[in-house]
Amino acid sequence: MIQTILHYLIFLPNVVPPIGWISSDTLSSFPIETFPWALFFCFHRKLVIDKLYIVLMLVFAASTAITIARYGQFTNSIRSYLAFLNASLIFYRIIGADKEEFLGLIKAILVIFILNYVVSILQYVDLFPEIVADVYKIFVPRFSAESEAGGGRGVYGLFAEPAYSANFMHFMFAFIILWWRLSPFEWKGTIAFSAMLLFDLVLNKSGTSIVLLAILFMSFLEWKHLWRTLVVGLVGLFLVAYASREMDDPPRAIQLVNNIFFTPETDDLFLTVLNESGFRLIGVMAGYLYGFVHIFGGGIGSWPVSSVVAMEMTGIESFEIYYFLEFNDGFYLGIRPTAFAAALFLEAGLAGFSIFSYVFFKNFIAIPYRQNPFWRAVLNLFLFYFFCLGIIGDPTPFIMIAMSFLALTVYPISESAIDQGAGTDEFR
Repeated sequence: MIQTILHYLIFLPNVVPPIGWISSDTLSSFPIETFPWALFFCFHRKLVIDKLYIVLMLVFAASTAITIARYGQFTNSIRSYLAFLNASLIFYRIIGADKEEFLGLIKAILVIFILNYVVSILQYVDLFPEIVADVYKIFVPRFSAESEAGGGRGVYGLFAEPAYSANFMHFMFAFIILWWRLSPFEWKGTIAFSAMLLFDLVLNKSGTSIVLLAILFMSFLEWKHLWRTLVVGLVGLFLVAYASREMDDPPRAIQLVNNIFFTPETDDLFLTVLNESGFRLIGVMAGYLYGFVHIFGGGIGSWPVSSVVAMEMTGIESFEIYYFLEFNDGFYLGIRPTAFAAALFLEAGLAGFSIFSYVFFKNFIAIPYRQNPFWRAVLNLFLFYFFCLGIIGDPTPFIMIAMSFLALTVYPISESAIDQGAGTDEFR
């Protein structure tokens, strides 16, 4: 029963039990926004774990202890360690699933995906019940039932903010197009991708959404599709230019494209993109730089200190970044890189990143990349999360790549099911 409930909760990490009334002052100062449902789900006999992964996590635990002794940052250090563990351990739990559980997880994916889409529509048209919103806020404090978050941002869906919703929806969508073989260049796939584009532009409005959908789309590109893609791209740019000037509050995705392509006063394109990303791009860049210079990193949980040092190492002045001007009077503030790999570089260095990458990615060597566009789409999306932009501690990308791995190896889709655009008889 508990495992069945966790089938759904692992896709809703923003849902946090209302434990604030028993929390200490220290814990209350660092509110939990990603709850370790995935870690609880892993406490099961089906966990199939790599021995080298166990050794690496033990080394990370020792690094955490050293960081606590060095800086006294107990809460930050423990949470940093659990973020790595919560995100990645579930991969080994998922690949140990039997067929019944595998199909149950697909059902959970569909339920959460459809429910989040419907909730987003209700929020957009201001029909989401206030009484439900008040109850749901107990579990997701930053949840909002408002139609828009303002500043070009869209609805929240079931999550704490539009960016969270965008991340979860696109990783779920990546598995859905693999399981049902939905190519954007075939009519069923065109409808599915169009529905996601509608979600991105009208409902979610996150710039992250458009990037994630573009990665999935480009994974299917072939030379024969190039001319049609160029035509659609040019039309899209024209519409962006028009919308950014005619709309009072255009979506952030449109604002970003407009600022890059159609703002003549943009003198420094790199600095423009840097500022559009808030703290994200500078944090990711700094994390990689720090890990190359300090081969063993700053220690698990050291990010409040090491990230400031890392950003100063980039040579970019803190007052050039609008985020720090607004939130810290123009001085760098300790932040954790949003890319999983960059966080590894910052806290575990090149050595920790290299070992983790070997342990994890060796599982996929046998799956052909060039020949299978559906797997290519999932893997490309995961690599973007891993190296460029993600949510530290978020288990969804690891769940989805594990589900895709199972769908292609352990529980492969039959050819007849592929022809009919479905995974199994149960989900036709």
